[in-house]
Amino acid sequence: MDELPPFPGFRPEAFQFLRDLKENNEREWFKARKATFDDELLWPLRCLIADAGRVAPGAGLPLKGDPSKSLFRIYRDTRFSKNKDPYKTHLGAVLSRSGSRKAEGGLYIHVEPGNCFTVAGFWQPQKTLLGALRERIVTHPDQFRDVMAQLDGRELMEYGGKLKRLPRGFEQVEDPEIADFIKHKSFMVTTLFEDEALADSAFTGTLVDAANSMKAVLHWGWEVEDELAAA
Repeated sequence: MDELPPFPGFRPEAFQFLRDLKENNEREWFKARKATFDDELLWPLRCLIADAGRVAPGAGLPLKGDPSKSLFRIYRDTRFSKNKDPYKTHLGAVLSRSGSRKAEGGLYIHVEPGNCFTVAGFWQPQKTLLGALRERIVTHPDQFRDVMAQLDGRELMEYGGKLKRLPRGFEQVEDPEIADFIKHKSFMVTTLFEDEALADSAFTGTLVDAANSMKAVLHWGWEVEDELAAA
């Protein structure tokens, strides 16, 4: 990771490539412009992942990434989808405590013209962890309310959906606010960015600042995960 330079910023060509890909989502079109994709999008994103991984620990965020493994592939899995477009029209990557995209809890970065953002939290955690997170909310409601109070007014996003009824084993929860919290299938909050922010080489600091403002939900979830692992 140390051999990669600081994030240089995405040039206008990066966002133009994604806009053009949306209009020309075909293998032949992409293959003819693969070098542009590599130079304008893949390389800067790898630098961003490496750069953020170097800066985040100084902000109290034990996050790291692997520039070769933390990025999601641009290629879509169309086997079970009615949409047969071969490529995504955005890029995404994850920073986590282990550096793995499969780790529970982390920071997701989304690069898409007009829709750039970062998300911090736990996306569809495994059943055992999800149950433990819900149990912690019920048994320590003030702790979770404090977590939410530290998120600068952000609300939990409904990534992964939200139950219409209380989950099994939690039917007796009467507090409407707590009941709403535990209906979530993921525990995540987000920060939006203008495209121009990602064009600036200072975006690494902007990203880490955003992560820092959302870290309460990460530390809360990691505490539950660690206690579960130690039990």
